[in-house]
Amino acid sequence: MAAAPSPSLTSAPPPPSRGGIGLAQGRYGERGNLELVLCDEDDGLWVLWHNTDPEGTGTPEGAPPPGEWSGGLHFAAGRRYDDIRVLQSRNGPDHLEVLARAGDTAHRLRWSPEAAFTAEASPPARPCPSIALAETADGALWTVLSPEPGTAPGRLYRADPAGYPGLVWAPAAPPALTAPDGRPPHAVALVAAPDATRPGVLTVSRAGSQWTGADGVASTLPGAEHADAVHGADGPLVFLSDGGPDLVAIRPGTDQRRSLALPGTGPVTALAATPVRHDPRRTDLVVRRGDGLWYLTDHGPGTEPSARALVSTVRRAGGVTGPVHRR
Repeated sequence: MAAAPSPSLTSAPPPPSRGGIGLAQGRYGERGNLELVLCDEDDGLWVLWHNTDPEGTGTPEGAPPPGEWSGGLHFAAGRRYDDIRVLQSRNGPDHLEVLARAGDTAHRLRWSPEAAFTAEASPPARPCPSIALAETADGALWTVLSPEPGTAPGRLYRADPAGYPGLVWAPAAPPALTAPDGRPPHAVALVAAPDATRPGVLTVSRAGSQWTGADGVASTLPGAEHADAVHGADGPLVFLSDGGPDLVAIRPGTDQRRSLALPGTGPVTALAATPVRHDPRRTDLVVRRGDGLWYLTDHGPGTEPSARALVSTVRRAGGVTGPVHRR
């Protein structure tokens, strides 16, 4: 009798994407897999996950081995999206929250184990100046909206979780978010400390950026084209890109500043970062540079970040074939 075909690995580049990207560590898997969301070039969204399980952990058919990225799952068809964020929520419990921008409208999507991705009621105003999303220790969700179309700057909005999955968004002080020069920023990132009930705010401008902690203390930072921030074991950490071949990593309120060389060629057009719970001083990032997505792991001062091209790799049972990405 012939032996059964042995399992094999099938790899493919990630689906073509555009606009912003979102990255967060979830609560699924032994350590918490990474969740990556992308805007499709033409229609809808994609989600991929990174298997953070220890080496040697069993891999079911169709899933990525430990240390690899999954194939993409397409969802939210019917719109062309421009920007996106994702977070692992406490609510549900453990649902994923996604905000994605299409034109001047923010669209909320929620993933649950029972129903996968479902469309939920949108926030009550346009995203301004870009999509931002955070959840605080009390389960409240936060974003930045412009209450009057065509005006800027935006302001913080908070959604109480009491009626989850239904959310009622309401403005929160301060009334306006500005860059250090008083002008509207072109991007905003929200980051919550593990025990905080209000997020820190990163306003991003080409002329200068600013980090404002939940305590209201502000730190002026260099200008940037793209940026993200995390809150890890040592406090907030900001990553800035002017579009060139290096990222700048800055810990607000200190003199800690590092330059991180990026792989690839071409301009940086998006970046996203997340802290990693099983390695508290580690930050994982996904950067789009040129036509490629790159996956980086940064362990902080005194180390060089590891970097490799982001590739989807899935395990196939012997003799089984099929696409890596699923529409």
